[in-house]
Amino acid sequence: MTSRPQADALLRRARTPRWIGLAIVALVLIAGCVLLGQWQWSRTHNIIEAERAAVSAPIDVEAIDALGEPLPDAAIGRPVVARGRYLAEGQVVVLQRSLRDEAGVWVLTPLELSDGSVVGVLRGWLPTADAPGIVPPAGEVTVSGIMHPNERFYPDAITEPGTAVAISSDRLAPAWGEATRSGYVMLTASSPEQSPAPEPAVPTVQTADVPFPLQNFFYAFQWWIFAAFIVVVYLRWLWLDVSESPESGLGERDNP
Repeated sequence: MTSRPQADALLRRARTPRWIGLAIVALVLIAGCVLLGQWQWSRTHNIIEAERAAVSAPIDVEAIDALGEPLPDAAIGRPVVARGRYLAEGQVVVLQRSLRDEAGVWVLTPLELSDGSVVGVLRGWLPTADAPGIVPPAGEVTVSGIMHPNERFYPDAITEPGTAVAISSDRLAPAWGEATRSGYVMLTASSPEQSPAPEPAVPTVQTADVPFPLQNFFYAFQWWIFAAFIVVVYLRWLWLDVSESPESGLGERDNP
């Protein structure tokens, strides 16, 4: 622990013009590091807000480049809007799907878009394949939903025509046509509304959220650590400067 004479010696040296100048430089550097840390901290939150706003804004499903290509990672979980006509003859019942622990099926219906491409729309859950709501609405519809990638389990499962155990646009393309888009839309709303209708299923991908930008977060703390390091270096140099001075007495130790 620093004694009172040692503290007085450090204080006297700190008041000399040289160390006052060094203190001013240190304070400027500390202020710069603190401000840069605050800027990175604000940037961290701005990035989160901007990315959340971006992923939560619905886009036209036709804007997703998913023809002949896998669904882009950036499109997974994106809210989308699709406009077109259901192709009832291509509808598929996805087996063994439950909702609130009740067994049932999913209803997947191809939707032909204005550009001639087709996207699968998971209209929702029904307790049985012949329950009311199984027939898709006729005419033009506007569907809002969440974009999902193909399901990868049971790739070789053999089922009866019109049924499936997993949703895969690759396996549905031979029946739906070469213009079948990758992935499928999990419906959240439809206009005009259908009644009765399947109950919307729960999205199985992350939606309206983004990973926390750890890089910017650590950059903020890095600048604040630099600020603390400058304080330590200044005090250490001050101590060494005083302790090496013969008149200070800081370098002397009492011998037993």
